Amino acid sequence: MTEITVVLPTYNEAENIAEAVSRITAALGAAPHEIIVADDDSPDLTWRKAQELAAQYPNLKVLRRTTDRGLYPAVMDGFAAASGKYLAVMDADLQHDEKILPAMLEKARAGAGLVIASRYTEGGGISGWNTTRLLISQTANRLAGMLLKRRSTDLMSGFFIVERAAFEKARPALKPKGFKILMDILQNLPDGTVVTEAGYVFRPRTAGESKISLKVAWQAAAGLGELSMGRVNFILLLVALGLFLLAAAGKILRLAGLW
Repeated sequence: MTEITVVLPTYNEAENIAEAVSRITAALGAAPHEIIVADDDSPDLTWRKAQELAAQYPNLKVLRRTTDRGLYPAVMDGFAAASGKYLAVMDADLQHDEKILPAMLEKARAGAGLVIASRYTEGGGISGWNTTRLLISQTANRLAGMLLKRRSTDLMSGFFIVERAAFEKARPALKPKGFKILMDILQNLPDGTVVTEAGYVFRPRTAGESKISLKVAWQAAAGLGELSMGRVNFILLLVALGLFLLAAAGKILRLAGLW
């Protein structure tokens, strides 16, 4: 029986996918696991590269998605195809540290319904970011935390494990669009669900291009607003606007070579 499924939502990660699969396989070792690559029909043929890897990794599945593209829908399709008791999500760009997967799995085995890999808790950090970029990320995370009933030190994390039973209870309330997947799951977990964190150091990207854009930032801000409805609307507006402006500032700094 598969204990854990690791879903990798991908778009143009052909340069990284082989190494990502290799590292995850090594990290999980003897733990019964599968890896699902949910690819948005990447122009660089990430899906084909992953299909070729399946001959070497029999526990690897590949979903080539041609409709309803986006990170959140890709993860949901991956979860739908998963057989694991625990469902993990991480990026395929090698920035998430696969070596903490065993520790995260242990926390899930011990009863946590959601285990979040955090850059901002004990043992966490970010490698290769300048002070401005780090400040923008931390501020965005704090602004998001002002509005949500359940908090985390890293609400923007795209690296977590959720117990299947907890996910299935939350699923009817989820709205799979944009990049707000962790915040959405966190806010809709059943009362009493244990949520815990594991620190890790976020690594610099060495190949491929970042998917962060102003469109993505606005989707995240709009998603936060949707999750926060019913709370103070004036504060909501300010926070959503603040997140967008922070992302816009980051984009400008990147274009100026200061990011």
